[in-house]
Amino acid sequence: MAKRKDRGLSKEDLRIWRAVAESVAPMPGKYLPPPEPGETVAAPVEGKAPPRPRAKPSVPSPARPRSTALHELDAATAHGIDHRMAQRFRRGQLPIDGTIDLHGMTRERAHDALNRYLAQAQGRGDRCVIVVTGKGQKGPLEPHTGVLKATLPRWLNDAPNRARVLAFAPARPQHGGAGAFYVLLKRTR
Repeated sequence: MAKRKDRGLSKEDLRIWRAVAESVAPMPGKYLPPPEPGETVAAPVEGKAPPRPRAKPSVPSPARPRSTALHELDAATAHGIDHRMAQRFRRGQLPIDGTIDLHGMTRERAHDALNRYLAQAQGRGDRCVIVVTGKGQKGPLEPHTGVLKATLPRWLNDAPNRARVLAFAPARPQHGGAGAFYVLLKRTR
């Protein structure tokens, strides 16, 4: 029988430890060594039922599947890319692989053109593209109301584009400013 190391525990501490250890089910392949000669096991506390050993699971629980839910994209966050890459992306420091100009189109025509363009760009292996929506027109008594600019985030979050896009951010002035967006595409595997 293997000798236990003296851990400096008193007999009372050892007795209490054994009572606690016997109240739980051991892990598979592990066992509780028998008490040393002269060691006594703590009696259960009066008024309480002795703890029942836990049943061993007959089948191991399956691994938790990875979450397939995609985060909703917004211009402030970039999920799925590291901090440095996100910073370079938002600053417009990534190489621009292509541009699509949607301003002047109707909403339906722009949506179709965006879907086709993003699919083709991802198929070519493009990584960062610019989508020009325009700033919108300003009426005499109303603020800027860019229909395409306001609708683009929803289009990027809807299928099939959400599966293609990692992030988007407003473009810097040298790339179109308030009337354009950077779109970071996922790599095809």
